[in-house]
Amino acid sequence: MPTSDSTAVNASVALYRRFLDAFNAADYDTVAEVIGADFTDHHPGFEIKGLDDYLAALRAAHATYGLKGELQEALPVDGADGGDKVVTRVKLTGTHGDTVFGFPATGRGVEWTTTEIWRIEDGRFVERWAQDDLLGLREQVSTDAANLATVQAVSDAVNERRYDDLDELFGPTFRDNNPAWDVASLDELKVIIRAAHDALDFTVHLDALYPASPDKVIMHITFRGKHIAPFFGQEPDGREVSWTSLEVYRLEDAKVVERWVQADTAGLMRQLDVPLP
Repeated sequence: MPTSDSTAVNASVALYRRFLDAFNAADYDTVAEVIGADFTDHHPGFEIKGLDDYLAALRAAHATYGLKGELQEALPVDGADGGDKVVTRVKLTGTHGDTVFGFPATGRGVEWTTTEIWRIEDGRFVERWAQDDLLGLREQVSTDAANLATVQAVSDAVNERRYDDLDELFGPTFRDNNPAWDVASLDELKVIIRAAHDALDFTVHLDALYPASPDKVIMHITFRGKHIAPFFGQEPDGREVSWTSLEVYRLEDAKVVERWVQADTAGLMRQLDVPLP
């Protein structure tokens, strides 16, 4: 390799190291010395044009994560016009200190990797392409697993008639939105669940459970039971009954604070020979 090419290639790696040191120190003045005024960042999900936009993005990353980068590998590109590009592989680490992907701050440590291509002109970076492991990052900041576990635990407690265990799974301001009844507290809901168990001897069969947003879980269930005590004004005859319900749970700090229910109450009433309006 000619000496001039080698010098250019080494300079491209040195330029990136200078950038990364400045980034880790939140030294935006030095960052501005190595990033061109017309810098363009081709990053999926972001639209960054110009130095000012890029500096704003770096400040936001530091505010959200207290972000640091650790260079894993730098591969200079020896193009026809010399070493005008450098490919980098970087591990990013920080703390989830602000809302991201819709998930509020958890204080958890996070880390993910990014692979970048940087183009250089006149001793400054003028263009960047990047691919980050954003799916891996989302999983680290997500509340999905905790929320799913809570709603699953609610279903299990109802099935096993552990009514008092529900106290640890619901928030104190719990509100139930159900067209079939009006309850103002978890205690009132437990009374209804007990009455339904006593009358219909039902079990809950989980058909689907999945996160719907940063603070919600959707559950589709089928109830199966037997009419063993008066219900809806009808005397028991031991007949088997089943009905479905689609339920949306809203959670805060992995506790249920609100629920919306659409159950096939009309179908259940029909099975019990309850006159429909």
